[in-house]
Amino acid sequence: MNTEIPEGYIYEPSTSAFINHVGKVFRKTVTEDDSEDQSWIAIRVEPHHVNTWGFAHGSFLAALAEIGTSGGYDPDGPPVVTIDLQTHFIKAPKVGELIEICGLITRRTRSLVFASSRATVDGDVVFSSTAIHKVVGA
Repeated sequence: MNTEIPEGYIYEPSTSAFINHVGKVFRKTVTEDDSEDQSWIAIRVEPHHVNTWGFAHGSFLAALAEIGTSGGYDPDGPPVVTIDLQTHFIKAPKVGELIEICGLITRRTRSLVFASSRATVDGDVVFSSTAIHKVVGA
């Protein structure tokens, strides 16, 4: 399995044991003029991520959708939990492919964070998602 860090990304183990269990999740932040920071993650599809037919399992993609929309998480801020996750699966990646997910915060209030994400493999859309995260401590 290719364990190289994709160009532009960094790897640091997550503070979440679950995310570390999923695999090496690479991260980067992209800032564009006059817009919110884009939180990017990337992960290679490994043999334990696929279903019987060799395609990325839906539960794996759903986990990536939640991780990809978690840009509202601030390690120095209060905890947040996902209270709603809408995911639209479009294509099923295969072993070895690099999935890149761009997450955007679309709105923040004192108690909620609204976010979206879009996943691609080599420029082809894999899924899109939206999420609402509840701030559970303030």
